[in-house]
Amino acid sequence: MNKVIIASAIIAACSISSFAIAKHSSNAMRHHEPVEQIVKHLRGLSLTEAQRSEMKVLFANFRATHQNDNERTFERPSFEMADASEAELTQFIEGKIETSASKRFAFARLRHDIYALLTPSQQQLLEEKEAEREARREEHLLARQDKMKKRNARFDHFERGERNSERSGRNGMFKGLNLTREQKASLKALREEAAVSSETHKVVMRDFREAQQSLIRSDAFSEDAFNALFAQYKDSLVAAGVAKVKHKQAMFAVLTESQQQALKARRTEERELRDMLSL
Repeated sequence: MNKVIIASAIIAACSISSFAIAKHSSNAMRHHEPVEQIVKHLRGLSLTEAQRSEMKVLFANFRATHQNDNERTFERPSFEMADASEAELTQFIEGKIETSASKRFAFARLRHDIYALLTPSQQQLLEEKEAEREARREEHLLARQDKMKKRNARFDHFERGERNSERSGRNGMFKGLNLTREQKASLKALREEAAVSSETHKVVMRDFREAQQSLIRSDAFSEDAFNALFAQYKDSLVAAGVAKVKHKQAMFAVLTESQQQALKARRTEERELRDMLSL
């Protein structure tokens, strides 16, 4: 089993909590962008010089305290990830989420303090702009879902015509591994199962984001209140992380040993190339 790639799945799963807090988007916010995103959302609010000065101090203090938060460190679990049980994954992901608690609250505090500096009219304008962005995001998601449905329909057509389904691009990361028809069918079934689980999780995340937004903009905001809110959704966050890793485990289990090794070699090469670019 490709332990290196499954490790990356666990890293992604552990980032779910920060994603839910950091950004109203379908993609997780980059670790070095939270302040930049806030500044972007403040455009067009006609901030006064006094407001700008106070915000600069808040941004500077946040960056000084969390300037190393963009360094992606990952503590490998003591167990074998490829064969990890649900209980082991749950404990590991829960621990990773809990260790990021201070960072989660720090960013929420920054958002709260920035919002408190705005006048009532500026707050209303900000909320209207966010509502527009949310509407555009929903339109984008609907368009993306429609595109995926059409893509799946083409994939089914290729299968019925006994063509090479890898030409359709649906196998993505498994492209070039010479999958058998049985393997393709198994991977398709797993993707469909994951899609159902993902839709359920999206509903929970939407409610979580809205609850956070209300608290952050409330006079009742505090670390205790924020942690209490997070505790309400913690089990769902952990469950989503576990499901993500288990899905990866199931997909890799479909591959033969030689296919797993080929995929591992490809990932190693890609990682080495990225390291070259980061020099």
